[in-house]
Amino acid sequence: MNVAPRSIGARTRGGTASSSSANTPKLTQKLTTSTTSTARKTLTRATASAPDAQAREDAKRALLSAIEPLERGVKASDEEKAHVDALATALEALNPNPKSLAAPCINGEWELVYTTSASILGTKKPAFLRPSGKIYQTIDAESLRARNRETWPFYNAVAAELTPTSDSAVKVQFKKFFVFGGLIKVTAPERARGALDITYVDDEVRVSRGDKGNLFVLIMHDNEKRLPGEENASGSLKVLSS
Repeated sequence: MNVAPRSIGARTRGGTASSSSANTPKLTQKLTTSTTSTARKTLTRATASAPDAQAREDAKRALLSAIEPLERGVKASDEEKAHVDALATALEALNPNPKSLAAPCINGEWELVYTTSASILGTKKPAFLRPSGKIYQTIDAESLRARNRETWPFYNAVAAELTPTSDSAVKVQFKKFFVFGGLIKVTAPERARGALDITYVDDEVRVSRGDKGNLFVLIMHDNEKRLPGEENASGSLKVLSS
């Protein structure tokens, strides 16, 4: 999986994600000859934010480079998991959107590129039963719904409803499971629930932590993706919130 090259500056349906240099904040307000106090403060804030933007880009690249050879975490040793967690923690400290649920960039379809969740990776299953294709999660913050979908080989999925518990965290109530691309539909039991804290999000990368202590790193796949009606839903949030 070639994660880093396409995740930073990769094209989405809504446009092209900014490169490292393009993400550096620029002063857009022109100062008049008679510089006011407000203008001086604006200049100061813009200048101060430039190092933060570069630090975020460097932290994202370091994280994505570290997880690139790990096959979504399947091949990660304990030492590598600890290293990735430290890099994720460093990026979380630079979160430009601490109120993650209110950030427009949270909406869309995200691709899972790394997790520590054994249930998602299927590490305790025979290789032929593990999800070998891509895994996506769609978040629609306006409707408070989410959907994940596995691709090859089983195309399993689940739809979920979200209940905010803070500016960045949600309870997840799974509603319906879809097996083999929706050929089989099963109503989820009431006990099928979880929680998710979105600890970092921008236009390109999202980092989340589940209520069972697992780490999730995702990259934006389609920033225009929104959820259809429940009768057409097929996804699998279970794999991203446990």
